[in-house]
Amino acid sequence: MSHRAAKLLGCTLVLVCCVAALYEPPARPDPSALKNEEPVHERDPARAVIYQGRGIQLVKDGKLELALDQFHRAAEYDPLNIGIVINIAYVLDKLGRYEQAITELKDAEKIDSHNSMVYLNWGNSLINMKKFEEALEPLQKAADLDPSNQLAYVNLGAAFNNLGRYREAAGKFEKAIELDPNNVALIFNLATIWSNLGETNKAIREYEHVIELAPTSLAAYYNCAAIYEKQGRLDNAIEEIRAAIKVDPDNATLREILSRLLAAKAKRMPDTRP
Repeated sequence: MSHRAAKLLGCTLVLVCCVAALYEPPARPDPSALKNEEPVHERDPARAVIYQGRGIQLVKDGKLELALDQFHRAAEYDPLNIGIVINIAYVLDKLGRYEQAITELKDAEKIDSHNSMVYLNWGNSLINMKKFEEALEPLQKAADLDPSNQLAYVNLGAAFNNLGRYREAAGKFEKAIELDPNNVALIFNLATIWSNLGETNKAIREYEHVIELAPTSLAAYYNCAAIYEKQGRLDNAIEEIRAAIKVDPDNATLREILSRLLAAKAKRMPDTRP
């Protein structure tokens, strides 16, 4: 097991990276109240919410183009409803139309510049465009406006990680974990970042935390073993791989790694033959 192999595995972040948020109103009117599709003549917030409810359900069903049409209809009836504008941007982002999504979010900012979801989704779209540096400002604004917004810290961590600013990424993931202490994906990513920084003891601590919360996480056992091997702690590495094999007894790769580690340990043992 080479350090390179461990690094490649460790760098595979498993969080739901670059997370956008769909706005869902607290209550939805009965869609049966919408009796026709007549052209819009005046503002009608109640009708807008019905279209919005339809759009949200279509998003959940994976019918994004249809959802976009419903959100646009909703916006015709209530153009200043920031939740509707955010949802239009959300769907455009999911469709890969990032520039259009950001244009919608700029309109949403004009409606309410203190809504953290506007900046969360804005930063998400910039990350999807691989504009990681640009994404930092709106994401930090989302976090400042709503310090309990875990997704803002997740996305900030992802942006810093992609910029190679690992210590700053670690700080953001730590903040996200404070808000969700048992989130295995976030803890795994924090361990990965510590490993990339050479902070091996911190990495091991976090990987062990992952194992405590998710005992079937083969990646955590593997990465822990890789670090132990690099440190020359073969007994610990063997222990981790054996634990992984208990989870997946038929995993041929793990058994090959165990055989190699045992052989490496045997070579280290002094020859006591006369």
